[in-house]
Amino acid sequence: MSDFNGKPFKEAMCIEAMRVFDSCSSQDCLEDLAFTFSQADQTVINAAAYIKSTCIDVTDVSFAISPVAFNHGFYAVDVTYTFKAQIEAYEAAGAAPTVVYGTSSFTKKVILFGSDGGTQRFSTCEADQIVTTSPTSGCSCCCCTAAMPCASVSVAAPMCLDAKLVAEPAPSEEKNVLITIGLFAIIQLSRPVPIMVPVYDYCVPGKECSTNGDSPCEMFEKIAFPTVEFFPRGLEEPHCKEENDTEGQGEAQG
Repeated sequence: MSDFNGKPFKEAMCIEAMRVFDSCSSQDCLEDLAFTFSQADQTVINAAAYIKSTCIDVTDVSFAISPVAFNHGFYAVDVTYTFKAQIEAYEAAGAAPTVVYGTSSFTKKVILFGSDGGTQRFSTCEADQIVTTSPTSGCSCCCCTAAMPCASVSVAAPMCLDAKLVAEPAPSEEKNVLITIGLFAIIQLSRPVPIMVPVYDYCVPGKECSTNGDSPCEMFEKIAFPTVEFFPRGLEEPHCKEENDTEGQGEAQG
């Protein structure tokens, strides 16, 4: 074994790590996703002439995993996203907006390889919030779902592409908020596996924690002057902020 940063190899050690058996990336355009509101916020929406969606977040993700029949080692993974949108409702042009919040959900189904395991795993750590579903045929005992892989998802900040205020047919006075969301995500299936790794040394921090006793003015004087903030950027330079501002707001008439 070669040295690492000048430190000689000491021993080979067995550790347990999560091995990713399969993964996929998704780029989903969730068109006209209907949002629901509390009774008070729905009253504001019903009185609005038009709306703007200023912010959308993923507040929760839940999983449901089930084995794929006749395809050993593969699993169907249902990923359910819960969104929360901040909406500005305007009763008239030029009027001050009223901010309300709505929620919606979307489920995406993917099939990934998660390998297999014939043992039950018990741990003192908190259990992953994964719902395992029994197969529709054959054995439905607990042993069938005892060795499920672990599902995880990494999500980029959702993009608001469009927002609509749609009135329901008369005589109803209800209005619906439909938002189109752009979503990037990576979904993975993994399992804990024991692996052998070379050990060089313990990870001892190379620097000490410093306590900053400077006054606010002394701290301010250490900040570099923000020269770039005072001059317009050229066309060849990135301008992500302007693009994000454009993509982050959708507006519609009711």
